[in-house]
Amino acid sequence: MKQTQLAVAVRHAHSSEDTRVGKARGAKPVAMLTVIAGGMTAGAANAAITVPPELLEVFTDLATAFGTLVAAGAVLFGVIRGTLALFKLARSVFGAAGA
Repeated sequence: MKQTQLAVAVRHAHSSEDTRVGKARGAKPVAMLTVIAGGMTAGAANAAITVPPELLEVFTDLATAFGTLVAAGAVLFGVIRGTLALFKLARSVFGAAGA
């Protein structure tokens, strides 16, 4: 089995043969994982993915609802934070006036 220069570099970078765990485990799983990952990416690049329009609508609706919730949370946070800042300012102004 001929390996590319990248596969050899990855195996050397990620091998743990010099440690106790590496000796017990061996370096073969790392090399095998590199070969499997390379094959999976090559296969995924050639695969044609089609998404039904109904599924896209569902995810669009979910994204819209999530965006609305995030915006409402930001507004609520701003209102609470602003109110607390106003009370803190009023406390310091009235505290300095001796009231």
